[in-house]
Amino acid sequence: MKKAVTILSLMTTSAASAHEALAPHMHPHATSMLPGVEVFGVAALVLALGVIAYTYVKRG
Repeated sequence: MKKAVTILSLMTTSAASAHEALAPHMHPHATSMLPGVEVFGVAALVLALGVIAYTYVKRG
């Protein structure tokens, strides 16, 4: 019985079977809510195109 308990306890302490709260893991739910650089780039492009379209319509 003592051997069986020892073998079972060795199998349960491996990293593969550890609960994610006990083993190091990534936090996909903790991503930043701030917009990235590409969002600002697309916003600047859209704004520039809007200004160009506005000046084109205003002239014509």
